[in-house]
Amino acid sequence: MKSKRSRKYFTITEKDEFKHILRKYPQYHNESWYFNFMDFNANVHLVTRVGFRLGEKELDVMLLLVVDGKKVEYFNALKVEGFQSDEIYGDDKLKYECLEPLKKWRILFNGDKYEADILYKERFSPYVYGSQEDPMETLKKYGMEILKIAASRHYEQGMNATGVVKLKEKGQIKEERQINCYGHRDHSWGMRDWIKIDKWNWIACQFDDCTINSSRVEVIGKIIKQGFISTAKGHEQIIDLDIETEYGYEGKASVPKSSTFKITTPTRQLTIISHTWTSFHLQRQTDQGYAEVHEQIVEFEMDGKKGYGISEYLKSTRYK
Repeated sequence: MKSKRSRKYFTITEKDEFKHILRKYPQYHNESWYFNFMDFNANVHLVTRVGFRLGEKELDVMLLLVVDGKKVEYFNALKVEGFQSDEIYGDDKLKYECLEPLKKWRILFNGDKYEADILYKERFSPYVYGSQEDPMETLKKYGMEILKIAASRHYEQGMNATGVVKLKEKGQIKEERQINCYGHRDHSWGMRDWIKIDKWNWIACQFDDCTINSSRVEVIGKIIKQGFISTAKGHEQIIDLDIETEYGYEGKASVPKSSTFKITTPTRQLTIISHTWTSFHLQRQTDQGYAEVHEQIVEFEMDGKKGYGISEYLKSTRYK
């Protein structure tokens, strides 16, 4: 049975939607908010993230946008002394605002060729990672050293995304695309030393009746498998995950083309197959090496049902 302390640690409140103020931020402390949506009817897809690395006094923003198959990437890194004073995060072009804690967020983007105004509303309640586990047992399993690399509090949530993406030409609005689809988001804060993580596979699947989110992480010689399934009835924990990946998307030997995810919960086993629709290649450079990410918009299959979402692959290369 979990202690009162551990139950409290894995319980979130409305305050946890916002920045967590510490007296001192370790070098690899990270707090980030991530959002995505895939709207195949509008032929518009979006992935975006804002992250504060206050141990390094940096704010990062990222937006990946695909319109009619054309990719747009926006990145910005700013030097900051601390969190922004208000509750609207981002920079001059890309802003994130919580309108109702744990239920509603708004994303605004004003780029040279595209504008976006997207509202994310709760589809399912947030799932708090670790809420169905005893943290002391987790530490025994993975070792205390995990705290220096990947110790974070973390929740994810299936969402509904609505709004508009505007296509611009010579500074003028040429066309508007109405967005109405499923989306996804997560929020995490704590230690994350990217280059010490060997690899991971992370998926966020949206089906008409559920959201499935899972990850398989290889770090310090250990394999961490976790995840959940959200439905109208609530959350179900994923307790095991095996992944087989076929590479060769667009003839590139290192880029995943398809993966088979075999998922086990306390009550059932599921098989999900992903097919890469398009792929972004991202890289984070450090003085110790670099981490590569394939952020992929994919189509999913499960028990004859069609879905869509993100399949993300990370691999780190460390200098000797």
